[in-house]
Amino acid sequence: MYDPFRKTAKPKLVLVSGLKPPPPMMMAPVPPVISPTVVSAVMNNKAFINGAWYRVGDRVNDYEVTYVQNNFVGLKSANRLTMIAVGSTRRVLTSKEIP
Repeated sequence: MYDPFRKTAKPKLVLVSGLKPPPPMMMAPVPPVISPTVVSAVMNNKAFINGAWYRVGDRVNDYEVTYVQNNFVGLKSANRLTMIAVGSTRRVLTSKEIP
């Protein structure tokens, strides 16, 4: 008769012709996800970038905020200046090398 409160027996592993079970799979490291820089708003010389407020001189990821204008924000990384539009679907306006 079936007893619903009785634990069932675990199945036994049977090795076929002396083979060992394969080793557990090693997972490849997951590359870091770099989120795009999104400028949502500008107010009182501060920019709302990726959910936080920044002003000129602050650092966002690997960029330094260099300009905060009404329509765009300038971000500098090493010797590259990137202009990002505020609240636009076309986020990057221009990107150029600076001396």
